Amino acid sequence: MTAAAPESTSDGGLMRVPSERIGRLMDLVAELSLSVAETVRSPDLVGLDLTHFETAVHRLMMIVREVQDAATDMRLVPVDEVFKRLRRMVRELERQTGKKIEMVISGAETQIDKLVADRLYDPLLHVLRNAADHGLESSEERVQNGKPQTGSIFLSASQVGSEVRIIVADDGRGLNRAKILSKARERGLFGMEEEPEPSALWKVIFEPGFSTAENVSNLSGRGVGMDVLNTTMAALRGRIVVDSTPGQGTRVALHIPVSLAFLDCIIMRLGPRLYAVPIEVVSEIARPGPDDLPKLSADGGRELFRLRGKSVPVCRLENFFDGINDPARAPDAPPQVIVVFQTANGNLAVPVDEILDRQQVVMKPLAGRLSRIRASYGCALLGTGEVAIVLDCERLVTGGTTS
Repeated sequence: MTAAAPESTSDGGLMRVPSERIGRLMDLVAELSLSVAETVRSPDLVGLDLTHFETAVHRLMMIVREVQDAATDMRLVPVDEVFKRLRRMVRELERQTGKKIEMVISGAETQIDKLVADRLYDPLLHVLRNAADHGLESSEERVQNGKPQTGSIFLSASQVGSEVRIIVADDGRGLNRAKILSKARERGLFGMEEEPEPSALWKVIFEPGFSTAENVSNLSGRGVGMDVLNTTMAALRGRIVVDSTPGQGTRVALHIPVSLAFLDCIIMRLGPRLYAVPIEVVSEIARPGPDDLPKLSADGGRELFRLRGKSVPVCRLENFFDGINDPARAPDAPPQVIVVFQTANGNLAVPVDEILDRQQVVMKPLAGRLSRIRASYGCALLGTGEVAIVLDCERLVTGGTTS
């Protein structure tokens, strides 16, 4: 008799799970995390002699963290799902602009949150259209400038720490500084004699209705595309960095958190209020000495903090949030701790009363009247049952605006 052949097994079997079920799982994991933190920090446990309790708590928290990471991984999808749709648009852009365009894609296997992927296509399409319509020159102009006839648009993705970096770059003519500055002055965004730094000037292209196009086409010119991108990135807790070189092209980099469900944060207190800030933007935490305390500068009267011989601009949360002042604290008392944040415009020093903890928090968006809170991504629910405001450090720099 011939032996029966063993049944073939599939090592890489896949299951289709509706995104609603994964979303429900994420919500339950978030509730589990809060319940565990609330239990282990219960005031009823204070003073009790609980043998091996700390070891058990540590193990439990490690398991919860692993469950959070596993649940987060379930909602990750390759960014290629978005890139494929954009790749198909290149042929249409060639037809509409009459230009020869080559798209170069890298890092398509990079994983992003499904909620992010669902919202990225439209804003990325606006950037792509701008690159094709405004950035890339015609074939004749490119040949005259010593460039290949075919213009290139580079689309890449990579994970850097706890964020995904998506870059759209072209080898076209670059942003027109003179036109952008003239239009910005017309709208009162800069003074008539003011000469802003490139990083500050490029930000105005994200203003609602801002456009330098003389004619409106079906591709661009309405001044809404980059505004859509800016609004979407703010909702995704992301940030945008634009760089451009005349005659060489423009580079738009989007920095987006890998996961929107959980946030690894430093918890701080100023007066009676709690604040949370993503751990990746914290450059360092310093306890200022007498010579390092924030002082008003002679030039412009801005407060500066001396950090190892360098001056760092100071931002006081009192200017953004009411009800911070603690009556038990003397008005002229020096800050106990200064947290230095990394932003797109350089370091920023924020004085606080104390650093409480480092936690992976569950973040909830601000809705209703709370949506008016400036310089905040949302609120973080802590294991103690308290709520902390999650700071958006980029908007601390710009005075609370989203651009």
